[in-house]
Amino acid sequence: MSDRRPDLPGLYDLVVVEKTDSARAHAERLAREGAEEGTLVWARAQREGIGRKGNYWMSGSRNLHCALVLRPEDDLATCCQISLVSCICTAMAIARQAEPLEEIRFRWPNDILLNRGKVAGITLSGELGPRQRPRWMVVAVNVNVNECPASKGFTAASMRGEGFQQADRIGVLEAYGREFLSWINRWAEEGFSPVRNAWATKSPDEGEFSTVRWGNREVAGKYEHIDESGALKIIDADSNVRTITLEEFFRQEFGDHEPRS
Repeated sequence: MSDRRPDLPGLYDLVVVEKTDSARAHAERLAREGAEEGTLVWARAQREGIGRKGNYWMSGSRNLHCALVLRPEDDLATCCQISLVSCICTAMAIARQAEPLEEIRFRWPNDILLNRGKVAGITLSGELGPRQRPRWMVVAVNVNVNECPASKGFTAASMRGEGFQQADRIGVLEAYGREFLSWINRWAEEGFSPVRNAWATKSPDEGEFSTVRWGNREVAGKYEHIDESGALKIIDADSNVRTITLEEFFRQEFGDHEPRS
């Protein structure tokens, strides 16, 4: 049976594709061609899902793959906070179909865990213009609604696999669309503080061991907190407090150098 068309707020321009390489790549092509902010790509099926650093995302059957085009006015460092905004919105969308006792947590800065297994991931990508401002960016969301194919290096989970028998990818997409619109406006008007507070309610426990990998770098240690900019504070094996910023984590998804104006 085919999916019904999602009911989304009118500010979104929904683009439905039956099958594509990935929702993220499809949205990036549209953004380069001039797609307006609010263009939301929903791929019913994707052949070559893209995770962070170009890694292959195991897509599975009847999971949710969507990607939103934005044209922000802030610099890259500020725009990368949208990853945490999107985490909050994805978690809230999942929670609407969850049992009250299910545990939903975050892993900085772009993973959602369900009962300790990765159920969803966020990627940011884009093209930088002058003064480190993205000409456009794409926020891509992948949610394991129906199944979680074999994962690489982490424990995976799906909503149905954790007992959400009524899990519906259209319902998750609709809830995400509403929550994102609400939270992105709040972030724009009130700054990062409410995002930080909401993220902290589902963050790792202080002192919980964590490993963060980005680019060719890796830091392992105990989670401390995220600061007022969204940067991660982690205590390494030598008891040093290490800071990993959102910008350095996502930087290579926007190119390594600022193009000439």
